[in-house]
Amino acid sequence: MANDFYVHIVESPSPAELLDGITEGRALREFLDIAGIQYSYNLAVDLDQFKIAMKDRIVASIKEHRKIPILHLSMHGSEQGIQLTNQYGTEDLIFWPQLAGYLRSIHEAIDRKLGVCMSCCGGAYGIRMAKVISEEKIPCRWIMGSFSDIDLCDAALAYATFYRRIHRGIDDVNDLIQALRVASGISDLVVLRSERIQKVYRKKQIEEIIEKFLSSR
Repeated sequence: MANDFYVHIVESPSPAELLDGITEGRALREFLDIAGIQYSYNLAVDLDQFKIAMKDRIVASIKEHRKIPILHLSMHGSEQGIQLTNQYGTEDLIFWPQLAGYLRSIHEAIDRKLGVCMSCCGGAYGIRMAKVISEEKIPCRWIMGSFSDIDLCDAALAYATFYRRIHRGIDDVNDLIQALRVASGISDLVVLRSERIQKVYRKKQIEEIIEKFLSSR
């Protein structure tokens, strides 16, 4: 993967983080500049801006960089989904099925090679987006995140380490994850392949359908 990707950052911090200017995206941009890793930065504080960052601006940045993007979503999250700046402190969310809709069009446009880094609390719950019966509904190739709550500074360190290592061509998953956990202190950080999740889920669903059919006879 070395040198054949760029990082498409979409950030939506809390209002207080935005006011103080202390955001993960800001720290990550500075590190990527030092490391010589190409990126595109997008601050999306509401749904309209989020849609632009996930459609028009990602199309433009792919053309500019001529590389496959790794989508980096830096925002607040939970088991149910992600939250934008103007949703913070409310019950409003972009739920996982909604997010899958935005990802799917990107995934299909780049020959189903989209990787997603969920830099938020509960980001690994994004695997729920891969629990679909039909393969064409899978919204990404892999997803990275943590099931637990994470601190902003730990997330910044983990993902800076991740991008640096894969930029250097070090992409053995087991070694990579171990390095990230040690560097950041995020013990449950994982990289999960969506295709595998989908196959397991599909098999389970098919077995349930067959069992239901047989029991009704």
